[in-house]
Amino acid sequence: MKVQTKITLLIVLVVATFMAGLWGFRVFDKSKFRQITEQRLIERNRAFDAFLEKDGEPLKTLADYDTNWDQMVQAIARNDQQWFKENVNGATLTAYKANAAWIYGPDASPRYSISATDAEPPSLQIPREAFDQLFSQEPFAHFFVKVADDIMEVRAATIHGSKDFGRQTPRQGFFFVGRLWNKPALDEMSLFSNNEITLVPAGERTQEIRSDEENGVIVFTRKLRTWDGLPLAQLVVRNDSPVVQQANRSSERLILSLFLFALVLLLLIYSALVRWVGHPLRLIMASLKRNDPKPIDGISRDSSEFGELARTTQKFFEQRDNLIREMEERRATEEALRKSEEELRHSQKMEAVGRLAGGVAHDFNNLLTAIIGYAELISTRVSSNTLARQNADLIRKAGEQAAALTRQLLAFSRKQLLQPKVIDLNSLVVEMEKLLRRVIGERFDLQSHPDAEIGRVKADPSQIEQVVLNLGVNARDAMPKGGKLIIRTENVHLDKKAAPQISASLAAGDYVMLSVTDTGAGMDEETKAHIFEPFFTTKGPGKGTGLGLATVYGIVRQTGGGISVESEPGQGSTFRIYLPLVTAPLDFTKAVTVPVEKSDNFETVLVVEDEEIVRELVCEVLMEQGYNVICAADGLEALNVAENFDGTIHLLVTDVIMPHMNGHELAGKLSSVRPEMKVLYVSGYSDNDIGDHGVLDPRFELLQKPFTPQTLARKIRDVIHEGRYAYTSHK
Repeated sequence: MKVQTKITLLIVLVVATFMAGLWGFRVFDKSKFRQITEQRLIERNRAFDAFLEKDGEPLKTLADYDTNWDQMVQAIARNDQQWFKENVNGATLTAYKANAAWIYGPDASPRYSISATDAEPPSLQIPREAFDQLFSQEPFAHFFVKVADDIMEVRAATIHGSKDFGRQTPRQGFFFVGRLWNKPALDEMSLFSNNEITLVPAGERTQEIRSDEENGVIVFTRKLRTWDGLPLAQLVVRNDSPVVQQANRSSERLILSLFLFALVLLLLIYSALVRWVGHPLRLIMASLKRNDPKPIDGISRDSSEFGELARTTQKFFEQRDNLIREMEERRATEEALRKSEEELRHSQKMEAVGRLAGGVAHDFNNLLTAIIGYAELISTRVSSNTLARQNADLIRKAGEQAAALTRQLLAFSRKQLLQPKVIDLNSLVVEMEKLLRRVIGERFDLQSHPDAEIGRVKADPSQIEQVVLNLGVNARDAMPKGGKLIIRTENVHLDKKAAPQISASLAAGDYVMLSVTDTGAGMDEETKAHIFEPFFTTKGPGKGTGLGLATVYGIVRQTGGGISVESEPGQGSTFRIYLPLVTAPLDFTKAVTVPVEKSDNFETVLVVEDEEIVRELVCEVLMEQGYNVICAADGLEALNVAENFDGTIHLLVTDVIMPHMNGHELAGKLSSVRPEMKVLYVSGYSDNDIGDHGVLDPRFELLQKPFTPQTLARKIRDVIHEGRYAYTSHK
């Protein structure tokens, strides 16, 4: 048997002993509680008997007082009904809490009867021959009779003269007085006795009439008998004690808490045993079985016995490795060199990818700006040379494809500079349907359902279009034989439980959901776990870069949304994008592209760009557009030029990232002396000087690289005529 198993059994034995002790304590506690309950039952019985005696005193007093009355004896002898009515009336009965009275002569013949109300008094239903039996032992009687649906308590006594208090002389008559035990009377008795009192038939089964000691309930009964001793009904008395009930429940909760404590203690000790004993032993055994000292690196630094054992094991491995190293030194050296070269290549590749994703934009977009710009200039200038124009268009197309790849790299690395606008996602989906039909082909059933009641979100419209396009193309590739593609918008509300399941950064609230569903091949769990990783693709060589879904993921996350995917092999896929719902008015409309005419005002534009080829392109384009252009290679040169220029500088066009002084700092310095000057920033990637976490500050005008000459000219014209002034400080 293993040491861990033995220790575990010992812990279980200790806990079991503790639990057995708790059980014994509970048994003793219940035994003691039963004794207290029995004593309480006796006390409650005595108290109730005393209450009944006290409660029946008025009736008993009436029967005793009126039966030693000489005038009563004379009235019976004369059968004086008038005297009876005047002296034994309803007021007398009410004063003694009685409901009816009966007077009989010495021969048991009825003389007079009366009810406390105007109703006819009930009959006692006692035969004459029973009177001698009823008063054979003593001159008083106490019994119960059935009156309609109620029970009546009856007190009776023989009638004697006033001098015969001992009732030794012959009986001069009989006096009966009764009190109804109906619901009002029982409720009053319950109130004054602090019990719940009810009447049940004498023959009713008493399984339910029993005490519940654990809940503090004591129940006992009293037989109500007729004049001949037969049971007529049962008086059930119930007494509740919340204190006893609470004490018993507290005891049960204490025992249960102790049991739970014992179980938790057992789990904690077992967990500690597994962590401090079982885990080190398993690591050492695994290390020895695999001939590998790595599993015990952690515990070898421990000062316990297991740490010492691990260090001893490591020494064994070291000695073994030294022996092998001496025997195969050359082979080990060559293997180490090969591994080092592989690690170096892997490190260099990952470093290159990181630099490409995070920092390629500035330099690469500068080159692409020049390539695309000069290609467009060539195309417009050699309109008569068809071959040259075609070649220029091909160069521009290649540059635009390279720019798209750069944007994808920036998107998945979240270094793009977004220009969010309040857009209508419904309208965007409808517009993208036309483009997607041309891209994916006619063999697909493309359906768009803009079902969102409110489709407004704040996002960069071009980036959202890129998301829809990428998902559509991805769906097309998943359905090589054709299929159905459904694009839908919906309004959804995510609560605090649902939002984190989509993305940890999502907060509860209202969202517009954009879903793209296809009937393609679907994906297994392994594929779904990697689809948003850059350069991961299931397509063949040359059929995909692995950046499409990574780009979608980066755009959605940078926009402040979340994305989820549902897919099974053979069942198609559904991508759901959640963007926060906004209620602000729309501030984006699709601009209509028209050719830009040359300026006739000869406005002065100061161009500041540290990349020479881009600077020359921008200056050349602006000169052709009719502007007066001043060029500078950096911020310091721009300050000197502006200081020596006497005329008005209408617009500053400056790159954001430059040596010595960035574009935002330059705009701030120039605005202090030229407040009328407007500013257009040019940038190739996200920069926190004019944006926050990749989102452009709405106070600034920006043109992103790479751009075409037409785009540059149109932006210059818009900023000069409608744009913002030079500089807005951060506050």
